[in-house]
Amino acid sequence: ILLKSFLSCVSFAVLELRLKDGAHRCEGRVEVKHQGEWGTVEDMDWSLEDASVVCRQLGCGAAIGFPRAAYSGPGLGPIWLSYTSCEGVESTVSDCRHSNIKDYRNDSSSHDWDARVVCSGFVRLAGGDGPCSGRVEVYSGEAWIPVSDGNFTFPTAQVICAELGCGKVVSVLGHELFRESDGQVWAEEFRCEGEEPELWVCPRVPCPGGTCHHIGAAQVVCSAYSEVRLMTNGSSQCEGQVEMNISGRWRVLCASPWSLANANVVCRQLGCGVAISTPRGPHLLEGGDQILTARFHCLGAESFLWSCPVTALGGPDCSHGNTASVICSGNQTQVLPQCSDSMAESAGSEASVESAPYCSDSRQLRLVDGGVPCAGRVEILDQGSWGTICDDGWDLDDARVVCRQLGCGEALNATASAHFGAGSGPIWLDDLNCTGNESHVWRCPSRGWGQHDCRHKQDAGVICSEFLALRMVSEDQQCAGWLEVFYNGTWGSVCRSPMEDITVSMICRQLGCGDSGTLNSSVGLREGSRPRWVDGIRCRKTDTSLWQCPSDPWNYTSCSPKEEAYILCAGSRQLRLVDGGGPCAGRVEILNQGSWGTICDYSWNMKDAHVVCRQLGCGEALDATRSSSFGAGSGPIWLDNVKCTGKESHVWRCPSRGWGKHYCDHSEDAGVICSGFVRLAGGDGPCSGRVEVHSGEAWTPVSDGNFTFPTAQVICAELGCGKAVSVLGQVPFRESDGRVWAEEFRCEGEEPKLWWCPRVPCPGGTCHHSGAVQIACSVYTDVRLLTNGSSQCEGQVEMNISGRWRALCASHWSLANANVVCRQLGCGVAISTPNGAEGSDQLWKARFHCSGTESFLWKCPVTALGVPDCSHGNTASVICSGNQTQVLPQCDHFVSEPAGSAASEESAPYCSDSRQLRLVDGGGPCAGRVEILDQGSWGTICDDGWDLDDARVVCRQLGCGEALNATGYAHFGAGSGPIWLDDLNCAGNESHVWTCPSRGWGQHDCRHKEDAGVICSEFLALRMVSEDQECAGWLEVFYNGTWGSVCRSPMDDVTMSIICRQLGCGDSGSLNTSVGLREGSRPRWVDLIQCRKTDTSLWQCPSGPWKYSLCSPKEEAYISCAGRRPKRCPTAAPCTDREKLRLRGGDSECSGRVEVWHSGSWGTVCDDSWSLAEAEVVCQQLGCGQALEAVQAATFGPGNGSIWLDEVRCGGRESSLWDCAAEPWGQSDCKHEEDAGVRCSGVRTTLPPTTAGTSNSLPGIFSLPGVLCLILGALLFLVLMILVTQLLRWRAERRALSSYEDALAEAVYEELDYVLTQKEGLGSPNQRTDVPAENYDDAEEVPVPGTPPTSQGSKEEVLPEKDDGMRSSQTGSCLNFSREAADPGEGEESLWLLQGKKGDAGYDDVELSALGTSPVTFS
Repeated sequence: ILLKSFLSCVSFAVLELRLKDGAHRCEGRVEVKHQGEWGTVEDMDWSLEDASVVCRQLGCGAAIGFPRAAYSGPGLGPIWLSYTSCEGVESTVSDCRHSNIKDYRNDSSSHDWDARVVCSGFVRLAGGDGPCSGRVEVYSGEAWIPVSDGNFTFPTAQVICAELGCGKVVSVLGHELFRESDGQVWAEEFRCEGEEPELWVCPRVPCPGGTCHHIGAAQVVCSAYSEVRLMTNGSSQCEGQVEMNISGRWRVLCASPWSLANANVVCRQLGCGVAISTPRGPHLLEGGDQILTARFHCLGAESFLWSCPVTALGGPDCSHGNTASVICSGNQTQVLPQCSDSMAESAGSEASVESAPYCSDSRQLRLVDGGVPCAGRVEILDQGSWGTICDDGWDLDDARVVCRQLGCGEALNATASAHFGAGSGPIWLDDLNCTGNESHVWRCPSRGWGQHDCRHKQDAGVICSEFLALRMVSEDQQCAGWLEVFYNGTWGSVCRSPMEDITVSMICRQLGCGDSGTLNSSVGLREGSRPRWVDGIRCRKTDTSLWQCPSDPWNYTSCSPKEEAYILCAGSRQLRLVDGGGPCAGRVEILNQGSWGTICDYSWNMKDAHVVCRQLGCGEALDATRSSSFGAGSGPIWLDNVKCTGKESHVWRCPSRGWGKHYCDHSEDAGVICSGFVRLAGGDGPCSGRVEVHSGEAWTPVSDGNFTFPTAQVICAELGCGKAVSVLGQVPFRESDGRVWAEEFRCEGEEPKLWWCPRVPCPGGTCHHSGAVQIACSVYTDVRLLTNGSSQCEGQVEMNISGRWRALCASHWSLANANVVCRQLGCGVAISTPNGAEGSDQLWKARFHCSGTESFLWKCPVTALGVPDCSHGNTASVICSGNQTQVLPQCDHFVSEPAGSAASEESAPYCSDSRQLRLVDGGGPCAGRVEILDQGSWGTICDDGWDLDDARVVCRQLGCGEALNATGYAHFGAGSGPIWLDDLNCAGNESHVWTCPSRGWGQHDCRHKEDAGVICSEFLALRMVSEDQECAGWLEVFYNGTWGSVCRSPMDDVTMSIICRQLGCGDSGSLNTSVGLREGSRPRWVDLIQCRKTDTSLWQCPSGPWKYSLCSPKEEAYISCAGRRPKRCPTAAPCTDREKLRLRGGDSECSGRVEVWHSGSWGTVCDDSWSLAEAEVVCQQLGCGQALEAVQAATFGPGNGSIWLDEVRCGGRESSLWDCAAEPWGQSDCKHEEDAGVRCSGVRTTLPPTTAGTSNSLPGIFSLPGVLCLILGALLFLVLMILVTQLLRWRAERRALSSYEDALAEAVYEELDYVLTQKEGLGSPNQRTDVPAENYDDAEEVPVPGTPPTSQGSKEEVLPEKDDGMRSSQTGSCLNFSREAADPGEGEESLWLLQGKKGDAGYDDVELSALGTSPVTFS
């Protein structure tokens, strides 16, 4: 019984199999033969393992599918097997477990469940443009193995083409290198005769010795356009009607469009010489009803017609009898007339290409890098070299000639500025001036052949009406969406009927989305209207792109909206950049077989990066990064040893080691940094400015013509810049070229990138504009007032920050801010800002500094750096008037508030007050000259009586914290306009500065040189501290009156970029963690700075709260910016030789090791030839008196760094050490043990006498040269006195000669005496030299030393200037701004900015930047 049961399950006979009703022998319904009759197999539990065994038994390669539901149609006859159960390794189905063989129709089985299989086939062509060209590979049962080119025959190739349904063989090539993965080769030679139905049945023999002789893999190209003939009266010869053998049937070709270039290829292919003409006439036979409408785009030099690009999609039906014809010369050696290219055709002649005789012309025309034959850069072949046309004077008339010459329809656009990329080689034509009717573009008037004044950045291009492009439109998918085709200058949809699998596969392959796909008919009706360009697409396996597929003619409405095609490509590959901070930078990752994987960086270079950037629409490649610079990925490593040429459309189409083949780990992941397709240039940062897009070669501005707000919205989102808040036009184009992008973007606002937006060429090829478009983006875009969940005109203030609503903190929230919110919401003006109810835990703590007149809150200055966390429930609230026309009570500015009352601004009603307050020229909103707006004019406050109480009111009114300093004497520069207030006497508690007691509004006795200013505690400034570097150093911020360092955690690239840009040091930077621990102590003010791209200065970046010690000393930030360079001077620039010389290591300022500044660093001087003469020059240069000793052998200790000077030889009288002879800079044979030094007699400044036991130091004038000068001066004086005495004696003797002479002599003496008296009295304390004219009120007064100031009044006495250039006032020392440099002190600096303390050289030349301004420096 057991044996009988076993025999019922397993048959010892091998079942004969076949696949029926498929596209080829290896696809279809599974049928088995039993008792001489074919029957089917039921697909119950049918699996890929079962299908694999079927394919193996039939020699059909690998199983690639087992479709169900009558895929190949229901079978007939018996159902022999009800189930099979294979493991996938069996040789035949008979080896698998299966049911008894009987007719199961009697058991209620149905042919609706017949099993079906799709096998790959025994042979395939791989690595070509499609399934009909490429490397010949056969399936071993386990893998695809290439076939060698040794003894590979043309009949074998013919069999392969026929088996694959690819027409006939047109090319057999060898020498293709084997794939690097294994180098295996099929161990048999095929000996086909050419008539076999498939390669499997061809005779084959083992290669001699088991190894096939080869140079490489065999490569075959098949084509449906293989055979061509010329027919006249039924006979084939060298003239007549053009016919092609298409799938075994001769078809005539349509004459529209048919060019002489095409005709020349036909004549060459047939061995009939060259084309004489392409006539039309009744003597030719009329074609049949089936005329082939495919359009060939030959250059004229191809050997075969099938080598020419061909398009068939949308081709119109050919009119009856409109067939292409050719008359060939019939003799390859026939001499044709020479073409005359130098003679331009007459302007009015319509050149007839069809009937014109073909002359001897080796020139050819093509369009390059446009993706298809009918768009791209215009190139001409002449003298063996392809060259370009310059865009000077390039217009639509020139483009029309090109498009017609190429058979590409009408010209849609004449592009310039290397729109399709810069070419290479010669520039053949310039200043072209076609009428539009010429037959060849080189026959148009021009500057002359090869004559030009251009570069390839000016290469001309065209877009013709026959230009075609393909895309899928989807919000979130790369390889799924609505299928659209670009035709006649407009994107339109594609109709889905009939769209077989081969058509969908063609579409997916062309878009780089895998080799198969499906139509999705379950999606809803698509919104909007557009052309529905084409229907009835029927692709063939021989077609390599959708453009070659036959279809119905182009029609604006080819089908109904519900028939638009939505395609899903299966197993589609996708590309992305990860962990780079945006869509156009990061680690390269590919989605393949459902898994994201990386690319190994072996041989990774800029050409590979260029392909990635172009594929993603991210502009040009800026960097090809290696060694997992964006972090290590995970998952598979898909590609290795990628070797792109830079022209590929997809990175996976570049040569590589093969999918999944690598010798890497994720520490070697490749990355790229792209420029991005779009940028905002010329603004305050990356989130505002002129809109520019990258053409592939250069950044080109976009015109403001028809530029829409949704397009701006897409740009802001793509750049990570929040939302668009402003779109401006009429921005002048850059002076460099005035180019403008030749397309209009038609974004709907929801696209993820500008690259994906629909775009159309500008009408007539020229975009209508009045300038470049400029946009501003901001994260502070949406604001609302919320009460009990409803938005209205009063309530808690909330902002939409990066897509999330956040309540604003009430700290520093002012009525001016509230007024802006009310205006922005159309809610009138602010009535009050009451304390709000408790808000969420996530309060937004940024502080706005509105003046009150801004239209939007995002226009107000904002600070976030160091702002403390907001207490729970401390939310900003506003009550608006709710009516723009509401009349508010008039503010009474002339009644001062009670001295003891603390004004409550939060609850005070807002009155009708047009006055505003601001601080100007202080580098930010919290420092500067105090100005008030009234009656439409900004005016100032006089500093009479100006003190810290007055300053407190100003700082509090502006939300700028406490007052640190009340400055006078126009410390921040003199203002202009009225002086509104004088003799101010605030108590310090007033809510507005104009409510303080004063002389009266507009009443004063001052000039603008007395304008008052303030410095508040919220004033911020930025600098880098370094001895020898500009744009590199320890980062410091000025807060609460003190300089302190910044902590470096986390500080990403965006933060670095903002810091460097703010300091005028370039657009990027890096943290230097290798520097040693910094000496000294200081506050470490702020940590956890996290800037966003929308921030335009460091002050807007969120961070941890201000704190005196936020991190350890080893975490202080040292930054190197891209603009880093050595200091030209060790101190403030410009500097003299004196500042480039110093003494170190001595016991006074005038003794020590000699150090000189050169090339941005301090170095020493070698003691070779060092003597008292050199020491004398050093001491004099430093103002240190006479040289006492020239010290050698590093007596003051060895220095470090460079030894800049050696063999210095001075005479002793030079004014600078730089005037002495020496070896070239940096060239010495010394060590620091030979460093030279000096001891000088004096000191730089007035010092007390030296201690006992040493000689009194002589003044510097009593050096040897000085003594000689004194002796000579004394001798000259004695001689002069003798002469004067003799003169007086002589005059006395002559006095008696006449009274007239006596009187005259007396007058002369009196005059001389008066002059001498005046000279001796110059600068006397009783003299005034500074009396100004009445008409020069604002002229600067220069006080004479020792004299009081001229302006007295109520002001206190002005103290004389200190040596360091800082001037004191009655309220304490003041902040002295300089535009060049700063010289802060070392160590504790709490009052440096306020007191003007002289600093150490180590803090010299420090750049500063204050809130909202370009860099500012202090001195």
